[in-house]
Amino acid sequence: MADAATKPLLKMHGISKAFPGVQALNKVALTLFGGEVLALLGENGAGKSTLIKILGGAHQQDKGTIEINGNSVKLNNPQSSQAEGIGIIYQEFNLVPGLTARENIFLGQEPSSICFIPRVQEEEKSRELFARIGVEIDPNIPCSELTVAQQQVVEIAKALAQDAKIIVMDEPTAALTPREVQGLLKIVRELRIQGIGIIYISHRLDEIDAIADRVTVLRDGEHVATRDKSKLHRNEMIELMVGRSLDKEFPSRECIPGPVRLTVRNLMRSNTVRNVTFKLHAGEIVGLTGLVGAGRTETARLIFGADPKDSGIIELDEKRIYTDSPR
Repeated sequence: MADAATKPLLKMHGISKAFPGVQALNKVALTLFGGEVLALLGENGAGKSTLIKILGGAHQQDKGTIEINGNSVKLNNPQSSQAEGIGIIYQEFNLVPGLTARENIFLGQEPSSICFIPRVQEEEKSRELFARIGVEIDPNIPCSELTVAQQQVVEIAKALAQDAKIIVMDEPTAALTPREVQGLLKIVRELRIQGIGIIYISHRLDEIDAIADRVTVLRDGEHVATRDKSKLHRNEMIELMVGRSLDKEFPSRECIPGPVRLTVRNLMRSNTVRNVTFKLHAGEIVGLTGLVGAGRTETARLIFGADPKDSGIIELDEKRIYTDSPR
């Protein structure tokens, strides 16, 4: 982590932003040093996404200032943000599936003259970027053939190719396996060693414990606290995010499920849903969990009739139903 006396790499002060009927941000402050990981925490709707979109040039603040290396900047669009050395990696990747990793890395960086960067030079540079963060990916493989974790690495390499000094990662592990999460955290540590300032947004507090140097918490569009991670316990983080004691957040409640209302047996559809079976009781909440592509949405669509099933049985109050459409 950078020394506290070091000049901030990024300073956002008094940032306010309103949309029709909503005050999304109110006088928010954020400071980032080079060579540190700053965790940005808050519940859904706290203002994290709006703040990051302002930093990325997708939105402009109504009030407040932004400084990079002590110089006031105006981020009027994504291009100006990129020119200031800011790379934003959103949950939805900004990659073209049909292009190779190499082509995606250099997409938008083509020279304005008729002299193009030779493919061999792009390939060599791509390998250097991957090596810089300790991974091996064939630059000539189409992104559509890469795993989600590999596509994320391509996004990071793309930011580095644009000479990013600040990298924002928005829920970067949402679709990763535990092993892939550890690989990403290793990359983040390597970027920190190289002096890059990283804003890391996540609801997974295990990752915050493992990677963050400092923590900034937003709640209801306002800055609540910025603390050194070493001096902040997990329960304190949660209480700062929700604004109340955990004892009040999770009171003990007795739940006695009623009779079975919904039965799903051996639900099938092509290669997306295979032999899904479960029961739902009255007064009960059943969660469908899994990584992106695991079939959660597809299962729900089969149950309420948005898609036809290949086979399987659905019963409502012990009576078999045929869900040919949502109606």
